[in-house]
Amino acid sequence: MEDVRKLYEESKHDEVIKAVKQMEKQGQGDAEAYLLAGKSYYYKNKPKDSLRYLEKSFEMGGDKKEIYYFMGKDYALMRKYDQAMEKLNEALSIDPEDPNVLLNMGVVYALKGDREKARSYFEKATQVKPDDKKAWYDLGVTYFMDKNYEKAAECFRKSYELDADFYEALYNLVSALCMKGDQDFEKYYQTLYEKDKRRAEMLKKACEREKSGKRFRLW
Repeated sequence: MEDVRKLYEESKHDEVIKAVKQMEKQGQGDAEAYLLAGKSYYYKNKPKDSLRYLEKSFEMGGDKKEIYYFMGKDYALMRKYDQAMEKLNEALSIDPEDPNVLLNMGVVYALKGDREKARSYFEKATQVKPDDKKAWYDLGVTYFMDKNYEKAAECFRKSYELDADFYEALYNLVSALCMKGDQDFEKYYQTLYEKDKRRAEMLKKACEREKSGKRFRLW
């Protein structure tokens, strides 16, 4: 089992699945092995296979929170959002402050078009884990979509400050600052320009179009 854990830690998902199937044939499959296989199938974008192994793990007494969490992610991949929320809620009933579950619940609500509810989960995720760049980024997107460019800029700035290589956060920060008419726009625009001249110029033109009443698209 130690070898399977190591393969999973190294993101060798095909090898994890192969090893677990071999264990299964030999009657040596257990809850942890099936959980790792289920998670590996998720990362290979095969939610149905993932669910099958997660259910096996559940039946054998596997880590319930982790199982519910990945089941929720699987259903989200399948666009079965109500079932995704049901499983994620099960995970939250075990640990109400798990930042990953909170973040994914927010994502599901965003996919359903409920930005207000999504924002509430993203906000809680940032409170529980203030250094989560993705939570700040997703929170910023909800504010931007509601044209609250000041709050959007704050969130994108925090996300970018947590990871200066997070290109999408920088791009969206420049977008929000442009729409807001913020004095920091030129500073961050120059940083973006140095990283990607073409996209920076396209963004500036798109911002000008939006200000004139045309549609603007985020990263």
